[in-house]
Amino acid sequence: MLLVKWLGIADRYSKMYLDRVLAPLGINSSQHMYITIICRNPGITQEQFTEMTHLNPSNITRALNALIQAGFLKKETSREDKRRNCLYPTQKAYAANKIILDTLEHIEDALLEGYPKAERAHFEEMVNAAALRAIALNHNEGELIYGTDTDSSKSSGI
Repeated sequence: MLLVKWLGIADRYSKMYLDRVLAPLGINSSQHMYITIICRNPGITQEQFTEMTHLNPSNITRALNALIQAGFLKKETSREDKRRNCLYPTQKAYAANKIILDTLEHIEDALLEGYPKAERAHFEEMVNAAALRAIALNHNEGELIYGTDTDSSKSSGI
């Protein structure tokens, strides 16, 4: 019970910090990972993004459309399969991504201050495994029951 409580508190306050830092860029803590993942994986399809993040597809569509409209991302029809769209970062996204990554590193350093690198790595592995187990708890007869939150575990490639 304490694990869920303290993970939730760490998540909430980390997002509040991200919101403050990212506000001048016109993005928030719910949008940062879209930029980060797409900058790391230019040309990713929305289906691949959904598999990677374990988020609700309709929430992804809404967030992507907002970031496209804000000039962070662009959507292009796939050359291989005209039925699919690929997502690409713009220069605005790459500039924001640098700030996002620096901020995430700062948050992680602050949260894990005083712990040796080996312990940090082990802790990250444990949290990642716990997140994947939480996802597994939400499978209903082989079908994932998507959450509404826009955050994800390290397995998302962030």
